[in-house]
Amino acid sequence: MPDYNFPGGITPPDRKERSNQSPLRTATLPISVVLPLKQHSGSAALPVVNIGDTVRVGNLLAQRDGMVSANLHASVSGTVTHISDSTITIEADGQEQWQLLPPLDWRTAANEMLVERLDTCGLTGLGGAGFPTYIKAQVAKHHSIDTLVVNAAECEPYITADDLTLRYYANDVLEGAQLIAKLCGAEQIVVGIEDNKPQAIGTLKAALPHYQQPTGITLKVIETRYPSGGERQLIKKLLNRDIPSGGLPGDIGALCHNPGTLLAALYAVRDGKPLVERIVTLTGDAINAPGNYWVRLGTPIKALLAHAGLETKHLHQVIVGGPMMGTPLTTLDAPVTKTTNCLIAATYEELPPAPSETPCIRCGACESVCPVQLLPQQLHWYARAATDDALEKLHLFDCIECDACSFVCPSHIPLVQDYRAAKQRIRLKRIETAKADHAKHRFEFRQARLAREEAEKQARRQARLAQKHQPSSNSPPSGSVTPTADLRSLRIAQTAAKAAVKKAEKVLARAAEQDPHQRHDDLETQLATAQENLKAADARLAEARAAAPKKETP
Repeated sequence: MPDYNFPGGITPPDRKERSNQSPLRTATLPISVVLPLKQHSGSAALPVVNIGDTVRVGNLLAQRDGMVSANLHASVSGTVTHISDSTITIEADGQEQWQLLPPLDWRTAANEMLVERLDTCGLTGLGGAGFPTYIKAQVAKHHSIDTLVVNAAECEPYITADDLTLRYYANDVLEGAQLIAKLCGAEQIVVGIEDNKPQAIGTLKAALPHYQQPTGITLKVIETRYPSGGERQLIKKLLNRDIPSGGLPGDIGALCHNPGTLLAALYAVRDGKPLVERIVTLTGDAINAPGNYWVRLGTPIKALLAHAGLETKHLHQVIVGGPMMGTPLTTLDAPVTKTTNCLIAATYEELPPAPSETPCIRCGACESVCPVQLLPQQLHWYARAATDDALEKLHLFDCIECDACSFVCPSHIPLVQDYRAAKQRIRLKRIETAKADHAKHRFEFRQARLAREEAEKQARRQARLAQKHQPSSNSPPSGSVTPTADLRSLRIAQTAAKAAVKKAEKVLARAAEQDPHQRHDDLETQLATAQENLKAADARLAEARAAAPKKETP
């Protein structure tokens, strides 16, 4: 396979040795877990349990709300002790009683059944913004996908969760890739991994010959360069395809998943296991036992770091994620979530505060390292001036916030902080602009719901009337005449309603994947309205069919 390149990029110290030299371990089970209802893109899940309920590991705690959302399951067995607007707390009983779903054979099961299983098990992407996996699994509905890319680059310094996942579970990851390839219709699978992971590469090479069916798999070892793990950058590196501005991998026939997500997908289907734990990298100079651990979701970060030998007196800060794109924690009382891939307990000397900012000297270093070929200087000036129209023309939302520009800036300007603030400001403006439309769409949803309820009521009434007539009767119930033309028009209406649902699903999925941090309440409402209209069309058609004259059988 030829070697292509993406523009820009940097080579910061990778600092992976502290965590990748130890075997994969299992963290001590927590005494209690605090599970946020929103651990994913989109809307928070809605609780379906009550305080005092006894739960097993894997029991459903909260149901997804809308299309872009994800189910939440108990990660320990015990008793539900607290439910708030944002979290559910479980006191563990130490019994470790599990509730698994029936296993499925992904090779023979229908795609619809597999997608439903991914949805039921609450799977989200484990390497980024936590986008619901069941939505990406249906990408073939809207795009023709020829290549599934397994993103094993793991380019961010410190993080080694995918590295250890591949060392220990290469077979399962490749089988998970075959599962997802089946769902998206990919003709090939390409695994992209940086050359600083020799053990994982060796394990993959040994496993590959056994997992070439039904879709061929190619391993591509690439040079270590940040941010090669970005979707745009990795697809360019592996396939020499460019995702257009504002576009998605599906627009050019590709779909990306990381090893952790593929492993969780296989567990959900083959073993019936909901997403209740994940591998987390614990590292940093303030930890005595760095490494990678299987950790139950909801585990308090303070307890987890203590388990890994945290030296509090040397601790300067804890970062969730890597040092480039991660976020410093304001409290150690926060829990591990589905998107927690790494915790860095850093000393002051290890990750000191950035020097004071000085004026831009227009050196152009930021532009030369931008992997998306944006204009960081101009974005910086317009962001601080709140010139949002100019920011959008300069494709601000194409910025992947990799922080390469800030890393090389000799003036220590926090460029990405400016971009994030500007994005959030623009998102809020969009929400304000959409409020009037949202009110209109909520009214339309109410009308659609009332129409659906009336149609279903009439359908039930018609069904009862139909049962009263003798089977030999050729006449519809009194006062109910449904010509063939009416049936035809109702079938046409049903088809149009189905098309409207598919269109609303596509628009919502695309918007959510393009900007996972944006709220999409209005698009969810439009989808819900389309679904109500479809249910009403189904009910009217069922009513008409029940009232239509029955043909006599010879």
